[in-house]
Amino acid sequence: MDGGADILMVETIFDTLNAKAALYAVGEYLEVTGLDVPVFVSGTLVDQSGRTLSGQTGEAFYASIRHAKPMCVGLNCALGAKHMTPFVEKLAKCVE
Repeated sequence: MDGGADILMVETIFDTLNAKAALYAVGEYLEVTGLDVPVFVSGTLVDQSGRTLSGQTGEAFYASIRHAKPMCVGLNCALGAKHMTPFVEKLAKCVE
């Protein structure tokens, strides 16, 4: 943060518990420092089932992290852009 970061990004998450731990740490840091920095989260779907390595759908992943109120939630292109389209569309329908 001392270098002038504009956002904090928790990315390439395939395990929701790791994401929740990272988001907790970010939240604690922002509270202690009094900073107001946007948080972005990027999850990873590991195959055409549209699930994370721990078995959650993109929608379930979002439900698990939404309490952290990230400014942006997305999915990385692990399967290639063409194959990611239906999963990003599903995620877009459930996010706030």
